[in-house]
Amino acid sequence: MNPYADLDPILNARAKAAGWVVFTEWADAAAHFFHIGGDAPYDAFQVSIEPPHGGQVTVFARSIDTNDDLEFEQSWTAETGHFDALLTAAVQKIEEWKRRAP
Repeated sequence: MNPYADLDPILNARAKAAGWVVFTEWADAAAHFFHIGGDAPYDAFQVSIEPPHGGQVTVFARSIDTNDDLEFEQSWTAETGHFDALLTAAVQKIEEWKRRAP
């Protein structure tokens, strides 16, 4: 059973529109995450989605690698009906991190 089944239509539509490649497995377990490249050389970020539990979903934005070795991570949790807004918040936070002063 796919624990992300209720979220997949929203994620897939957003991914198609934005050009994200969504990975659906990690270490032989269900997972959902995608990467966003930074503007500076070597900057890379990730948005990952925890499997929904009890009608709630958590979305993480984090740095994978940064040109200046800074590390970033933030998470948001809400009812699954607000998943699209959580994705928007995560992507907006990454865009903010990308604009940081050198």
